[in-house]
Amino acid sequence: MEVQNTRFGTLQVDDDEIISLDGGLMGFPMSTKYIMFPYAEDSSFFWLQSMEEPEIAFIVVNPFDFFSDLVFEVSDEDAASISLERGEDVEIFTLVTIPDGSPAEMRTNLAGPVVVNINNRQGRQILVKEFSPRQALIPDEMKNTVFRHIDKKVAKIKPQQQIAV
Repeated sequence: MEVQNTRFGTLQVDDDEIISLDGGLMGFPMSTKYIMFPYAEDSSFFWLQSMEEPEIAFIVVNPFDFFSDLVFEVSDEDAASISLERGEDVEIFTLVTIPDGSPAEMRTNLAGPVVVNINNRQGRQILVKEFSPRQALIPDEMKNTVFRHIDKKVAKIKPQQQIAV
Protein backbone atom coordinates (compact mmCIF):
# COMPACT_ATOMS: atom_id res chain seq x y z
CA MET A 1 0.00 0.00 0.00
CA GLU A 2 1.19 3.55 -0.71
CA VAL A 3 1.05 6.23 1.96
CA GLN A 4 1.33 9.92 1.08
CA ASN A 5 2.67 12.34 3.68
CA THR A 6 4.04 15.86 3.82
CA ARG A 7 7.58 15.05 5.02
CA PHE A 8 8.62 11.89 3.23
CA GLY A 9 6.60 11.84 0.02
CA THR A 10 5.20 8.45 -0.91
CA LEU A 11 6.05 5.48 1.30
CA GLN A 12 5.46 1.83 0.46
CA VAL A 13 3.92 0.08 3.47
CA ASP A 14 2.89 -3.53 4.03
CA ASP A 15 -0.38 -4.02 5.93
CA ASP A 16 1.49 -5.91 8.67
CA GLU A 17 3.59 -2.78 9.40
CA ILE A 18 0.58 -0.65 10.37
CA ILE A 19 0.17 0.10 14.07
CA SER A 20 -3.47 0.65 15.12
CA LEU A 21 -3.65 2.85 18.21
CA ASP A 22 -6.84 2.49 20.22
CA GLY A 23 -8.00 6.07 20.84
CA GLY A 24 -5.06 7.57 18.97
CA LEU A 25 -2.44 9.58 20.85
CA MET A 26 -3.24 12.13 23.55
CA GLY A 27 -4.30 15.25 21.71
CA PHE A 28 -4.59 13.40 18.39
CA PRO A 29 -7.59 11.07 18.76
CA MET A 30 -8.49 11.11 15.05
CA SER A 31 -5.20 9.54 13.94
CA THR A 32 -5.34 5.87 14.86
CA LYS A 33 -3.23 4.24 12.13
CA TYR A 34 0.53 4.79 12.11
CA ILE A 35 3.70 3.44 10.62
CA MET A 36 7.05 3.58 12.36
CA PHE A 37 10.43 3.65 10.65
CA PRO A 38 14.01 4.61 11.61
CA TYR A 39 14.99 8.27 11.59
CA ALA A 40 18.36 7.28 10.16
CA GLU A 41 20.48 4.16 9.86
CA ASP A 42 21.80 3.03 13.28
CA SER A 43 19.71 5.68 15.06
CA SER A 44 17.86 5.31 18.36
CA PHE A 45 15.24 7.69 16.95
CA PHE A 46 12.24 6.68 14.85
CA TRP A 47 9.45 8.42 12.99
CA LEU A 48 5.85 7.64 13.92
CA GLN A 49 3.85 8.77 10.88
CA SER A 50 0.05 9.04 10.82
CA MET A 51 -1.56 7.30 7.86
CA GLU A 52 -4.80 9.29 8.11
CA GLU A 53 -3.33 12.75 8.53
CA PRO A 54 -0.20 13.20 6.36
CA GLU A 55 0.97 16.27 8.28
CA ILE A 56 1.19 14.42 11.61
CA ALA A 57 4.51 12.74 12.46
CA PHE A 58 6.34 12.34 15.74
CA ILE A 59 9.87 11.47 16.72
CA VAL A 60 9.88 8.51 19.11
CA VAL A 61 12.42 6.35 20.92
CA ASN A 62 12.59 3.03 22.64
CA PRO A 63 12.96 4.39 26.21
CA PHE A 64 14.97 1.35 27.29
CA ASP A 65 17.80 2.53 25.01
CA PHE A 66 18.18 5.51 27.36
CA PHE A 67 16.92 4.18 30.72
CA SER A 68 18.04 0.57 31.20
CA ASP A 69 16.41 0.17 34.63
CA LEU A 70 13.01 1.47 33.51
CA VAL A 71 9.95 -0.66 34.32
CA PHE A 72 6.46 0.02 32.97
CA GLU A 73 3.45 -1.78 34.39
CA VAL A 74 0.63 -2.27 31.93
CA SER A 75 -2.77 -2.60 33.59
CA ASP A 76 -4.94 -5.62 32.88
CA GLU A 77 -7.45 -3.31 31.17
CA ASP A 78 -4.81 -1.79 28.87
CA ALA A 79 -3.34 -5.23 28.10
CA ALA A 80 -6.79 -6.64 27.32
CA SER A 81 -7.59 -3.70 25.01
CA ILE A 82 -4.70 -4.72 22.71
CA SER A 83 -4.99 -8.50 23.37
CA LEU A 84 -1.61 -8.55 25.10
CA GLU A 85 -1.06 -11.77 27.02
CA ARG A 86 2.73 -12.01 27.45
CA GLY A 87 5.33 -9.38 28.37
CA GLU A 88 7.67 -10.56 25.63
CA ASP A 89 5.05 -9.63 23.01
CA VAL A 90 5.19 -5.92 23.78
CA GLU A 91 7.03 -3.06 22.14
CA ILE A 92 7.12 0.29 23.95
CA PHE A 93 8.08 3.69 22.63
CA THR A 94 7.82 7.26 23.90
CA LEU A 95 7.37 10.57 22.11
CA VAL A 96 10.31 12.98 21.98
CA THR A 97 10.32 16.78 22.11
CA ILE A 98 13.33 18.69 20.80
CA PRO A 99 13.35 22.38 21.76
CA ASP A 100 14.07 24.81 18.93
CA GLY A 101 17.84 25.24 18.60
CA SER A 102 18.59 23.12 21.69
CA PRO A 103 18.84 19.45 20.75
CA ALA A 104 20.84 18.80 23.94
CA GLU A 105 17.65 19.60 25.88
CA MET A 106 15.53 16.92 24.18
CA ARG A 107 13.01 15.22 26.40
CA THR A 108 10.72 12.22 26.23
CA ASN A 109 7.28 11.54 27.66
CA LEU A 110 7.75 8.62 30.03
CA ALA A 111 4.33 9.34 31.57
CA GLY A 112 2.60 8.54 28.26
CA PRO A 113 4.35 5.55 26.67
CA VAL A 114 2.80 3.78 23.70
CA VAL A 115 2.45 0.05 24.21
CA VAL A 116 2.15 -2.16 21.10
CA ASN A 117 1.33 -5.86 20.87
CA ILE A 118 3.86 -7.05 18.27
CA ASN A 119 1.66 -10.00 17.28
CA ASN A 120 -1.38 -8.04 16.12
CA ARG A 121 0.12 -4.50 15.82
CA GLN A 122 -2.58 -3.14 18.16
CA GLY A 123 -1.40 -0.39 20.47
CA ARG A 124 -2.47 2.09 23.07
CA GLN A 125 -0.95 5.12 24.76
CA ILE A 126 -1.14 4.57 28.50
CA LEU A 127 -0.76 6.87 31.50
CA VAL A 128 2.03 6.13 33.99
CA LYS A 129 1.70 8.68 36.80
CA GLU A 130 5.00 7.89 38.51
CA PHE A 131 7.07 9.05 35.51
CA SER A 132 7.69 12.48 34.04
CA PRO A 133 6.09 13.67 30.80
CA ARG A 134 9.24 15.77 30.24
CA GLN A 135 12.13 13.43 31.13
CA ALA A 136 15.52 14.57 29.84
CA LEU A 137 16.95 11.98 27.46
CA ILE A 138 20.57 12.89 28.09
CA PRO A 139 21.82 13.60 31.62
CA ASP A 140 23.57 16.98 32.03
CA GLU A 141 26.89 15.35 32.90
CA MET A 142 26.88 13.40 29.62
CA LYS A 143 25.72 16.06 27.15
CA ASN A 144 29.18 17.15 25.99
CA THR A 145 30.35 13.59 25.43
CA VAL A 146 27.17 12.40 23.74
CA PHE A 147 26.80 15.37 21.45
CA ARG A 148 30.30 15.03 20.08
CA HIS A 149 29.12 11.74 18.59
CA ILE A 150 25.53 12.48 17.56
CA ASP A 151 25.42 16.25 17.12
CA LYS A 152 25.42 16.11 13.33
CA LYS A 153 22.46 13.73 13.13
CA VAL A 154 20.32 15.26 15.89
CA ALA A 155 20.99 18.91 15.05
CA LYS A 156 19.40 18.33 11.65
CA ILE A 157 16.04 17.54 13.26
CA LYS A 158 13.95 20.63 12.65
CA PRO A 159 11.82 22.02 15.47
CA GLN A 160 8.58 21.56 13.53
CA GLN A 161 9.34 17.83 13.46
CA GLN A 162 8.86 17.52 17.19
CA ILE A 163 5.11 18.14 17.05
CA ALA A 164 2.36 17.64 14.57
CA VAL A 165 2.16 20.61 12.25
